[in-house]
Amino acid sequence: MRYLLELSSRSWRVIFPGFALLLVLAVACGSAAPAAPQESQATDTSTAPQPPVAAQATAAPTPAAQPAPVSQEVAVHPGKAVIMVGGWGGRFTPQHATNCHNYDVNFHGFLIRSDQNRQLIPGIATDWKVSEDGRTWTVTLRDDVVFHDGQPVTAEDVEFTWLQSWGPGSVEVSTSSSAMNMGRNVEKVEQIAPNQVSVTTIDVDSGVPYFISDATGSCQGMVLPKHFWEGVDIFDADRSAAYDREPIGAGPLKLIEQVPEELMAFERFAEYYDEPRSLKISGVDLRKVPEEVTRAAALRAGDADIAPVSLDTRAQVESGGGRIVWGQEASYIRIQLLGNWLPEFPFSKKEVRQALQYAIDMKQFEGLFGEGVFVPKGWDFVTPSSIGYSPELDAYPFDPEKARELMAQAGYPNGEGFGKLIINTWVSRGVPFLPESAELAANFWRTELGIDAEVRVGDETALKQADNTDSLYGQMIWRDNEARVDGTSSLRSGYGTPDDPRRSHNNPEIFAMTEQAMAVIEPAEQEVALSTMYKRLRDEGHRFSIGYVNVPWGVSPRVMEWTPQPMAFYPSALHTIRLK
Repeated sequence: MRYLLELSSRSWRVIFPGFALLLVLAVACGSAAPAAPQESQATDTSTAPQPPVAAQATAAPTPAAQPAPVSQEVAVHPGKAVIMVGGWGGRFTPQHATNCHNYDVNFHGFLIRSDQNRQLIPGIATDWKVSEDGRTWTVTLRDDVVFHDGQPVTAEDVEFTWLQSWGPGSVEVSTSSSAMNMGRNVEKVEQIAPNQVSVTTIDVDSGVPYFISDATGSCQGMVLPKHFWEGVDIFDADRSAAYDREPIGAGPLKLIEQVPEELMAFERFAEYYDEPRSLKISGVDLRKVPEEVTRAAALRAGDADIAPVSLDTRAQVESGGGRIVWGQEASYIRIQLLGNWLPEFPFSKKEVRQALQYAIDMKQFEGLFGEGVFVPKGWDFVTPSSIGYSPELDAYPFDPEKARELMAQAGYPNGEGFGKLIINTWVSRGVPFLPESAELAANFWRTELGIDAEVRVGDETALKQADNTDSLYGQMIWRDNEARVDGTSSLRSGYGTPDDPRRSHNNPEIFAMTEQAMAVIEPAEQEVALSTMYKRLRDEGHRFSIGYVNVPWGVSPRVMEWTPQPMAFYPSALHTIRLK
């Protein structure tokens, strides 16, 4: 099919609660419509989050709902909100480095944004379109956006940002796997008009609109100020370090103070172009507090307004007059078997990869995380609200006898000859009990399969950097990851890039299938193509997931309203905060 597809607020979207999803072909082929998370209500203080409700199919695209107009006269509360998070992440480094949603999503301006239901809506880009051959995406920019230093956001800034992220030389300096894989696939970036910039890819990539939005697991859609790098190389390390100290963004929050490893103080950016999504409070103090008990105590004492907690500290939060607000489908637990195509490693055998999954009892994880927090649905980066999800992708059933049979078939009866299985993990900023969940899985593998499994808790940044090399081949990473509507960026990095050290296989057939699935752009056809692809990959077991996590946010009584977006483990939709 050859066509010109215009993609903006008028089309190209995945519909969440209250709307319908384009799934005519998917329904005809028997695949289920993706389920959508129920939006959290700020007044809900007792009930666990409800499971996603399946969307209904529709025969034709429905225009995306436009945001309700907000009066320019809405009063701005003079107070600040104090938000505590477990960690910073990659700081304000440019896109080719690691970024952190805890602040980047609210500090930067994004080309494409997403509304409360994760539908794509215009941001700095008024619209986006794809060429007939599906390889060139063009964004058209609005003309009233300014950076925090008052300079206008221009097409030159977008071109600079994309070149720094994915242009020549970017792969060699990048520490972001998302930027690396996009960089490998980019043929050229160019400004084609005073208000238009295009990116041409080598292979067709249907996921570009979500990739450059604020709705995905990367920050590739943010725009950097070209003038900050004026006169130096685009990858100049000293200038990038200077940017980290005094960053300039174009989002609703402007940084006014940093205390290393302690505080980022933001004020409301009065010139933010999107009034409906501008802050209705004077600012935000973002504090790094790794210990959950300290965050819960701060909420109870009135020293914090919003913070991620677990159900273990729920009573403490509520005893101070606070409540729990659920962040639906915020993150998922990904299990990566590194270098699993190499024959010297036991999990190069499909029987072993499947046995590891049959040997896990998901009910035990529900008990670990607490009612409503852990949900054993989805596969790898595909959760119920993702394009291509169906219940057939959910975790393997607990069947230890079958698991042992598969291990024997692979030549490892009772774990004999398997060797040590090292499971690397970290203390997560978005998922409570991540190391404990890894230890729970390790215990199943010891007990049911006789495997000598060892959990090692390390530094998140260091482990992610090691994951970009072959240094952990033969080991496992048990990690959290961002939930996403469109998983094609993860599909490319894990299954579609033969020279990526993070790839999950070495099968030419799967490389070809991945390329074909990512080339399908029409939404209903894409749903079917991705669903078919994901089912094949689930069976192969190169990567898998035990399910997704709904994040319980502790909220102080000072916060009258706050409705976080679904599929966000980080503080989101700050424009919905209303303070007493």
